[in-house]
Order: sequence, then C-alpha cells, then structure tokens
Amino acid sequence: MTTIVKPKHPLQRVSLEMSLKPFKSMAPEAIEAVCTEAIRQWLPLIGMADSCSVLLWVADGSEILVWDGDLQREIEWARYIGYANEQFFAQLKEDSDPRIGQPYLSETATITYGDLQFIIAAFKRIATDRYGIRMEVGATFDAGPEFAYSDFKYKDHPEINLAEVNGQFISLKADYTVVCGWSKLKEDHVDYAAYPGGIPEGTPFGEFLGRQCASFLPALGFDYIWFSNGFALSYFPWTYLGANYDGKQLGLVQYEELSTKTLSFWEIFKQECPNYRTEIRGTNYGTGMDLAKDCIPLLDLYERKYVEFPPPNSPWGALNYDFGLELTGYMSRIAMLPSQTYLFRFYANDPWFWQNPWWDLYDREPHDIYCPLTVARVNTEGELESPGIVQILTIDSEKGELDEDIPMEVIPHIKKAFKDAPDQPGIVTWLYPFRELHETMAESDEQSSDAFFHDWFVRNAINQGLPLNTVVSTDDFFAMNDDAVHKLQDTILFTAAFWIKGEKALRIIEYVRNGGKIILYGRVKDPELRKLLNLGNEHELEGDFSVSLTLPRDTIKNEEQLSGDGNYSLYHHSHISGGGLSEVVEDQADLNTFVHASVNQLGVERVFTLTRALPEWNGGKAGWVRGSLPFQTAGVTHLPVRQEQEFVDSSLFVRYLLQQFGYSLYQTKEDAASESALLFITRNDNAFILTGCKQDTSVGLQLQFPDGAPLIVGQTAMIGAGTAAYALDRTFHDECRLFVKQQQTSRITCRENQPVPTRKKRSRTFRTISVYNLVEADLTIYPPLAQLQAGNVEVKLGEQDLDLTGKVIGNRIRLTQISGNVDISW
Repeated sequence: MTTIVKPKHPLQRVSLEMSLKPFKSMAPEAIEAVCTEAIRQWLPLIGMADSCSVLLWVADGSEILVWDGDLQREIEWARYIGYANEQFFAQLKEDSDPRIGQPYLSETATITYGDLQFIIAAFKRIATDRYGIRMEVGATFDAGPEFAYSDFKYKDHPEINLAEVNGQFISLKADYTVVCGWSKLKEDHVDYAAYPGGIPEGTPFGEFLGRQCASFLPALGFDYIWFSNGFALSYFPWTYLGANYDGKQLGLVQYEELSTKTLSFWEIFKQECPNYRTEIRGTNYGTGMDLAKDCIPLLDLYERKYVEFPPPNSPWGALNYDFGLELTGYMSRIAMLPSQTYLFRFYANDPWFWQNPWWDLYDREPHDIYCPLTVARVNTEGELESPGIVQILTIDSEKGELDEDIPMEVIPHIKKAFKDAPDQPGIVTWLYPFRELHETMAESDEQSSDAFFHDWFVRNAINQGLPLNTVVSTDDFFAMNDDAVHKLQDTILFTAAFWIKGEKALRIIEYVRNGGKIILYGRVKDPELRKLLNLGNEHELEGDFSVSLTLPRDTIKNEEQLSGDGNYSLYHHSHISGGGLSEVVEDQADLNTFVHASVNQLGVERVFTLTRALPEWNGGKAGWVRGSLPFQTAGVTHLPVRQEQEFVDSSLFVRYLLQQFGYSLYQTKEDAASESALLFITRNDNAFILTGCKQDTSVGLQLQFPDGAPLIVGQTAMIGAGTAAYALDRTFHDECRLFVKQQQTSRITCRENQPVPTRKKRSRTFRTISVYNLVEADLTIYPPLAQLQAGNVEVKLGEQDLDLTGKVIGNRIRLTQISGNVDISW
C-alpha cells in the first residue's frame, strides 16, 4: 500500500470530476482498471489533501428522477459528444448540424444502476486498499438539456421547465429552458423509488427530488450531491439578464416573492434529504449580479446551512476570456463562508463537448490557475484564507480519454500557486457588503440598480487591469479588533459607497482618520461620508458627457477613443449605474481636495473622481470614483454588450487613481481595442508576487510602487526616473523582493544566483539574488520575515560586505546611493 505524504498545510480535499465515458466495459476488472488509473494519474495532487472525492457525471440527474429501486434497470447516460435534446437550441437549425449529440463510440457500454453501484464501490475500495486514501463519491444534477437525453424532463414532465412568478410564467428565450426549482409536477402513475404509486398532482419539485435523492444516494453509495449550472438558484443561469432585469428595466419583480420561491425549494429539499450535504456550482455571475437579476438569497442559503461551501470560481472564463467576471464572482461569493473553507475549480477537460480547455482554450497556459489562486479572503482576525478544496473539471475528455499529460502539466502549477499563496492582503482589498447587498434588495426593488452596478463595475475594473484579488466581508471587517485592523495597513480598501450609512459610515470615517486608505465607488448617500470626501449633490444627469481627466493614463499609440480636445466621451445610463450623476465638490476652497476627473454636459459639470487627505489623518487617504457602466441595450445576450469604442469604460479610472496612493500601474497598447493585461499582486512571506495574463501579447506594463520600480527576479528593465517598462510573458507569475529608485536610467537585471557560503554563513546559504548595474540607487529589500528577524540577511556590494545596522525598517531593508552590482543572500 502506497502512503501519501501530507504537506505542512494540506488541503481539506481534492475532488476529481469524471464522466462514465472511460468505462468502456462493465467487466469488473475493466472498471477497477479505470478507477486505479484515474487515481494514479492525480496522486501528486491528492497528496496535498486530507481526502479525495470523485464527482461522477452519470447523465444530467435524470438518473435520479427516474430511479425506481431496480438495480438491474439500464441507465440513459451521457454517452454523447455535442448537444443532447437538440430541439432546445435555436442555433442548431438543421438535423444534420454536426453539433448535435452523437455517441462518442460506435458501440457504447450498456450501464445499469447495479453497474454504477459497483463503480462507486470500486473507487472507494481501490482508494483505500491500494493508495491509503479516504474517498467520497458525489452525485450530480444539472437543470439544462445539453448533457443527456431525458424523457422525464422533456416528454413526461415538461412542466418542471416552467417558472412562475406573480401568477405568470417568465422567460427570456423560447427555446432554451432549465428545470425550475420551485416548479410543481403533474400527476403520473409511474413507479418511482420514493413514489411507488406515482407522483401526486401538484407535488413540489423540491419534494420529489429530495425524496428520490434520499433513496438513490444511499442505495448507490453516493456521499453527497452537486447541483450544477445555477440549478436551485436561478432560472436564467447563462445570461446576465433575469426575472428582475430584461436589459431595459430593473426591479421587474418583488424581491420577497422571488427569493421566497428560491428558498422554498431548499427548505423542502433539505426536509426530504437531510443527511447528505449539497454542493453548488452556482451561476456564472457574482452575488450582487445575481441579486440584481434574479433575487438569489445566497445569504439565507449560507446562514441556514443549506450549502456547506460557496460556489467556486466559474469555468466560464475559459470559454469567453472574461476573467474579470470569473474573479469578481469568486470573490463576491467567498467574502462570507457558510462553514470553514471554499473551493477552487479548474476546467481541464470537457467530457460533453469538443473542447478540452487545457489544450484548446488555455493553449497550455496556466493563467486560469494562477490568477484565481491569487484570490484570498480576510477573516475576522485579519488573516488570509486560501481555498481548502481543489476540484478538477474533469479528468476525462469527451472521448473518454484519461490523458496523463494533463495532470503532469497542470499539477505543478497548482502546487506552485498554493506554495505562493497570499499570507497578507494584496495592495487592494475589496470590502464586500455581502449582507448589506441582500438588505438593500429586501428594502426596495428600486435599489436593484445599486446591486447591479456594484459587481459589474468591479468586473470591468479587473478586466482593465485593477490588481484586486483580496476580499473581506463587511461582517468580518466590522468585527475586527485593533490588532486585526492593523493588518490592513498596507492595503487600500475598495468598496462601493451606496451601502455605507449611519454607524457604518462613522466606522469607515474613523478608519480613514486613523491612517487607513480607501477608494470608494458609486453614488455617496450618507451625509457624513460626503463630508469626508467634500461632496455635495445637485440634480441628477444622464446621457452624453465629455470627461476631463488629469491623471496620467495608459500609452495608446492610436487615441481614437478620445475626442478632439483630448478628453474622453462617456454615456451614462442611470438605471444600471446607481442613478444619475449628481456629485459636485461642496467646498471649492478646500485645499485638501483634489479633483482628478470631471464630466460636463452642455456646460453643467459634475465631479467624477477625487482624492482627499488631511494632515491629521495620520497618513489616511480617501479616494472616490463615481463610475458608470459602458453597456448598451442589446436584447437577450449572455454578457453585456459594450458601448461604441468612443465611450470610455470609467472603471479604468480606479487603476489610474492608484497613482495617488503610490502605485503607478500603466499599460502600453497599440490601440484602444487592445485588451488590457490582467494584473494581480499578492504578498507571500514578505515578497510581492506579480501574476497576470495578456490576451494581447503586444501590451506592455509600466510600473512603479511606493518604494520604486520593482526588480522582478529573472527580468531586465530600463529603470530611471518615473515608471519602468516590463515585457512579461503571456502568463506571468513572478517574484519581486527588491525595489529601486534612481534618477539616471540604466539597464538593471535581477536574477537568481548560486547560494555560496559567506563570511557570516560558512555553510551553504539558502538563497542569493543578484542585481546588476545600479546607479546611485535607493534600494529597498523585502527578505523573508524569519530570515530578516534572525539577522541572516547579508548584502554584498561588489566585494564589500555592507553594514546593515540601522537599515532595517519594519519588514524591509533600505539602502541608499548604491552603484554597481549587489548580491543579497540569506
């Protein structure tokens, strides 16, 4: 028996998703061979965790719906490549369309419930007996039509695909429908395991599914169930529109009615199936987005313990490259936790369709590993928490292949990302009003605009290069003691202003006046918060504006997006952007208020971006960007449609505003259509880890931090006064422990060097980093904290050992007027 060596900080679980396609024969020895190989390939990842699970994609969950207790009964399973139930996809216009589901083999295996029971038992037995692993197996339920053919869903009981709200059935598209959690079943007289005489008229779907699961899961040997693709949350999981937003108007339904309908499924399902945990994939969107469009009461699901984990990061970014949406949704859902940890999910293969992301969508680039794993949540103690569960979607391809090259290539990146996991906040931390967003929606349907704007603005900002990858909930922030709050001293809080009122506004104001840094966005309602920012209100405006921006901006060789006078144009839709533009500077004579952007409509001006800091705030500073969503009305689409290029995406101004807080993070582009590079900055053992990806590899980065230009290990940059330019890889995950300020420009190289003995350390040093070609430079060094505190850091200038007495300031070493080559070792 092989013993798995556990790392110092193990994951709680590794979950391997898998279809039945690799099981090409139901012979016991063939089944056991597949189970053995599946586990073997992923052993290096499983070895990072306390336990393992296999999440089995049998069909689409219809195998649960039609379960009658007969183990000899054949299962209709997901044996196809392409779209099943093709009549529900308008894009498939002809019967000969090659995208219609076809069997993945000329002869596929006949699988019974008994065979499935054997597969589950084989996985658990082999995991324990051969590998010493504790394994669970999960069942799956998907609400859509694409995975497997289902007579129950679409012939016998199509009524479960109808969603009723306020006495009317709601719909956005006539063709594509999904199972509605609060639907009711019509009577039938078919025998089911939980309904041996048939289904009574008007049976709630949650009751039926719950009772069937309570029979099916233990009989087959399953340990939990996974609800996929927004099931039991949203009737519109694939579009940014929903029951409460049709693309033209928000507030179409009452929050209480729709959220109650959603909760009704969970209440009755959990009553009928109380002994099995339910894990959820969630929608493709964020908490605020889902609240605005579908009134999804995620807070209730968490607090009532209906779900044990938040939904993981969506795999949709691999399909549409909208990684800002992926990370926004991820952070918004892990800001609060229903229990102790959360999931990271990686989309390696697709067992239903023709794409296998690692090869076909990512091009073997690991950006969708490193970027989401820069994300961490801050708890009440001010400590950072990374995901405790890694889930792989899936370990097999649409052809039933278990390709060993994928785990061999993917696992090292996952291990590296966890080794570099954040241990203190990044330079920007999203203060997420998880509770307040729910309260806002419950208070008034008219406030849907604030919830909609809240997440979508941040999605845009991340896609524009905002380094936002740390999140803290308002619940945790307001529960922090002074020691915990102190751990936020090196980060800039980032949050919407609409929810900050009353006592919470006073707490935020106190935080800033005691030295905290914050950037607010959106409309400011609280009078005390307006005083802090020196903002007043006039009548609201919307529509066309010219924008005057005084902040430095990205370098774009073709500036077509600017008007003739060098300013931006902006079109503001009030219904999706938290109302109209109404803010003005209250006290024009205040010398501590700096306006960085304003908008003008026919001679009427509104302030759009500002910062304010008073000397008595002990280094505290407040910034504000009003913000506007650059979306246009476009009918029924999955994602919002961008306005014409002439109109600016004002979320870009948040990154520009960081310059006022000491971080110049600019990009060089060929033209305005070039996609911004994603950039995330994490802290690990006192280092700065720069992570990101570039859809457009012609885009360059120009960076400067408060300590100067970063010296990235393994990189060369021309560094002088101002920002330094960097030519980073398409996917980058690079370490920085050194920063340089110098006036004369020189070509500076930073590289790993051989760890040789020193005068202080006769034995081999742990590490040496060398820097070449400094010119009268101020050099700031961030060594590992343990090495710094133990006095093990040595700096050699040429052949001279530098005396570091008095040079250690907090968590860094500061050296001045350094020329030539330097070796730093510890």
